[in-house]
Amino acid sequence: MTYFYHAVLDSPHLPRELEHDSTQNMVVALLGEFWSYSPTLAVPSAAIVELLKRMDISDVAARAALSRLARRGTLVVSRAGRNTSYSLAEDVAATIPASETLTMTFGQAERDWNGEWTVIVFSMPETQRDRRQALREWLRWLGFGPARDGVWISPHADVALMETKLTGLLPADGLIFKSSQMVGEINPFEVWPLAEIREIYKTFIEELRPIVYRLRAGMVSPADALKISLTILAKWRGFPTVDPDLPQASLPADWPRREARRLFTEVYDECTPLAEIHVKNVISKHDRECAARVRGLTVQETIEHYKHAAALVR
Repeated sequence: MTYFYHAVLDSPHLPRELEHDSTQNMVVALLGEFWSYSPTLAVPSAAIVELLKRMDISDVAARAALSRLARRGTLVVSRAGRNTSYSLAEDVAATIPASETLTMTFGQAERDWNGEWTVIVFSMPETQRDRRQALREWLRWLGFGPARDGVWISPHADVALMETKLTGLLPADGLIFKSSQMVGEINPFEVWPLAEIREIYKTFIEELRPIVYRLRAGMVSPADALKISLTILAKWRGFPTVDPDLPQASLPADWPRREARRLFTEVYDECTPLAEIHVKNVISKHDRECAARVRGLTVQETIEHYKHAAALVR
């Protein structure tokens, strides 16, 4: 199974990046964040290993991660003499625009909601327990919550997309529909694990605040900035996969997503130019042409970059 740039685009059985800053995730993020994909671009393995070493990842672990990613088809290997280089596979690179747009815009503004719920209704016998559990995992992954036994709801899910994603899991007599008519009340904290999500946000906020102070005091080196930027990006990228992005009226007034986004944006934007300097310096020792193509983008620059790219495709 290929690792897609943003796990939510592929499968709930892939590691959630909110919980993972694994070496493999770091490699993919490094290649995806500091270079625009090109079939002619390949980054020397020695340079990747050196960059990862500055992030406290051993040479052995770095090379093992590169080999595993290549075997899985996530990376493409190229060789020139004794030199080995890696690039993202084309199908992985194709998922980057949607992933980056989702990640960088998440929490930017409250999503409009017209009052319609997407509703999925199903019933499965005990003999299909595994299939039922797999369906529940997918529904959680896609932002649904169980309003009642066998009745799952989401404020934003697209019916056509759900039909595609749930093929083979939803029983033949299952239903997917939209409705704005509802009698009774729904307690969001009972339908979604909002208390747990709140704690995850609060932990993220507590991790970022000391980094903000260090950045303002000029106490973050370019090498540190690279590690910080990739680590917090991996964690922020996980939030759209666990936060159902409920309408504001369904959330408590002190919901911490806005503060988490504010701090993520500040830290990421401050670290990006420092990290770019570090990546260029390391890469230039191995491949000057590759180093010249290094470019780190801030949160807003990333949003604009992929918006512009989408406009050109249309």
